[in-house]
Amino acid sequence: MKYSVDISNFSWRFPTFTGIKKEYTLRNVNLKIKEGEVFGITGSTGSGKSTLCYVIAGLIPQKLTIPQYQEEEHLNGSVKILGEKIVQLSKSGKKSVVKIRKIDEGRVGLVKQDPESYFSHGSVMEELLFNLNKIPLSKDEKKERIKKALEVVKMKSLFKSANKLTPFELSTGEQQRLVIASFLAMKPEILILDEPTSDLDPVGKGEVIDAILAMKKESGITIIIVEQDPETLTRLADRVALMSKGEVVAVDEPGKIYSRSDIKRYIEVPELMELIGPTGEIGEKFAPEKVKDFRVSRLEKEKGKVQLEIKNVGYHYEDGTKALDNLNLKVHEGEFLSLVGPNGSGKSTISKIISGNLSGWAGKIIFEGSDISKKGRRDTAGGLIGYVFQNPDQQVLQGTVKDEIYSSLVNTSFDKTKYEALAEDALRKVNLKDRFNDDINALSRGEKRRLALASVIVTKPRLLMVDEPATGQDYKSSTEIMELLSEINNEGVTIMIITHDMRLVAEYTRRAIVMKEGGIIFDGSPEELFQNDKLMEESSLAPPQLVRISRKLKDSGILQDILLNAKEWLDLFRFESEKKNFEALKFVDLKRYARELAADILNRFGKPESIVYIERGGMVIGRLLSDFLSVRMIYPLRASYYTDDGIPKAHVHISEFEFSLSKNEGYILLVDDIADTGKTLKAAADELKKKTSSRIVTATVVYKPQSIMKPDAYVYNVDNDTWIVFDYEEIETLSRFMRKDNKEGLKFMEKNF
Repeated sequence: MKYSVDISNFSWRFPTFTGIKKEYTLRNVNLKIKEGEVFGITGSTGSGKSTLCYVIAGLIPQKLTIPQYQEEEHLNGSVKILGEKIVQLSKSGKKSVVKIRKIDEGRVGLVKQDPESYFSHGSVMEELLFNLNKIPLSKDEKKERIKKALEVVKMKSLFKSANKLTPFELSTGEQQRLVIASFLAMKPEILILDEPTSDLDPVGKGEVIDAILAMKKESGITIIIVEQDPETLTRLADRVALMSKGEVVAVDEPGKIYSRSDIKRYIEVPELMELIGPTGEIGEKFAPEKVKDFRVSRLEKEKGKVQLEIKNVGYHYEDGTKALDNLNLKVHEGEFLSLVGPNGSGKSTISKIISGNLSGWAGKIIFEGSDISKKGRRDTAGGLIGYVFQNPDQQVLQGTVKDEIYSSLVNTSFDKTKYEALAEDALRKVNLKDRFNDDINALSRGEKRRLALASVIVTKPRLLMVDEPATGQDYKSSTEIMELLSEINNEGVTIMIITHDMRLVAEYTRRAIVMKEGGIIFDGSPEELFQNDKLMEESSLAPPQLVRISRKLKDSGILQDILLNAKEWLDLFRFESEKKNFEALKFVDLKRYARELAADILNRFGKPESIVYIERGGMVIGRLLSDFLSVRMIYPLRASYYTDDGIPKAHVHISEFEFSLSKNEGYILLVDDIADTGKTLKAAADELKKKTSSRIVTATVVYKPQSIMKPDAYVYNVDNDTWIVFDYEEIETLSRFMRKDNKEGLKFMEKNF
């Protein structure tokens, strides 16, 4: 069997000339990629995926200077590409000898995340020829290769005007396809795609991927794809490497990778994957015949007053191309809306105009009653409008993280004495607080995205626009960013996201605006958009996986509504399971069980130093255990699928929580009434681990086998389909039964309460 890539025991540490050693970016990597296969690489942000790509492409260590006589401190192992050893560290007596050779031009192509990093200031044709000119080819051969490559990426019409246009006149998605075409024209033996389609609209992404697969079939090219989306990798890749902290921790078929029991140790995956799998197949847990009465409940906010009004705004590029055509739009205070549409539809253009980052437009913009139509003002509306660029390099400058945040505060009304506190708070929100004094160049592209967001939210704008918030982020990081935007929105800030990621539209926004050719062709709810097939096709959009599955169920008559996100699917599964067995637990039962549980805890773990109970389910059992265990230090922790304001979320929300511990060595007892799915208990335990090094012991009265977390102590277990009703939930449970016309449940309540 031939291997395009054969890496053995390879480790890499970036060199510094300060004397301070960095951590290894890659650790003991062993990887074999077969000739002609589509190979996926996935892992959390900062796990070393891009660095590994640079090694395979022959950029690391070839393009870097390693301090003399320190080679062994920076690399180990060997790298063989296309049958030739390009990196090898070997011993010669007591000396370590590093052998490094370059890969011949054109044999390996690397398409990075940021297309603009490839461009000079030449024409599109000059950019396409840049790589080809390194290969001895005739003029006609180059011409034919460029035509074919542009056809593959669905840009055939660009060939005629390629000498007149520059890449900077193209949309970001078009730029990305242009870069891919420039490498395809070289007919490489290995093509590495480092999240190259992250800025493309869904249809454009699909077209590029299908085209590359077709080329692979024709030519036998080896394709390596760095990708965060499990659905994409499951559809495309023959095998996937899972990376974590610079190591390759697993290599297998996509389905086997994403069904690993320990997958969440390495990457955060969508919650429903355990129910429907990465390909969207509904598992045996789902009983379609039992959910016909299920109706989706969505919280609709009342519209505030008009905050932003756009009147007849138009914009033309220098070559006369119309980017915006008499655009009219009203945005209400406190909205969370999405701006979507195909690449080049004008989304980023109107956003830059609103934020004062683009001049030369016509029309009027009114913000909070004031005309802010003075063109080109970067301090639009006195800094009350914030804009996070799609490309962080357009926003994040040189220097340290601290310098970047402070520069955002210079022209604000905040006192300089408050800069540090404001900066630390903003960086904490984007998980960069520990990088406060780091050089910006040491950040990954994903970290730069989060820094760009922090540098805007630190000024506390009243309208915040974020262009492609999930680009370059793994599922966990993108979810954290969107949850942060949701929290900011709940504080009254209007949020507008410009995105191609339909999952974000479905899960977080309640108003979607679709643009095409500089105008608005749709303004309504996400569910209305996702059920309009003609509009979706016209807009080069595609519904997210969960919506597509629910559409099939709705079209077949099983469901009455489409489901937009993970929370609504979980509600459906709960609805399906709620119609079975019921069990009552009254205070007298809880008191008896608490005494029994306390005796077991003392016998196995000793007396806890403090008790933390999850509101509100764990409050009664928590206080009972406090009495029986004679523990005075007892604290409530609020963890639920709702925010403090009652806003439903797809993931467990932990409210702000503080508690104190004595210096005595002991453990913390975390208490809830029941471990049902176990997600609330696990989220609470994870939060406590962030705040203390003390041992955490978990305890519940009841445990269900379906729970993702088994409590350390519990009294008894019940079947997964049993609904436990506590007497302090009597009124709430009764109203739910009545709302869902649950006759068996109503009989149970009448009998027991």
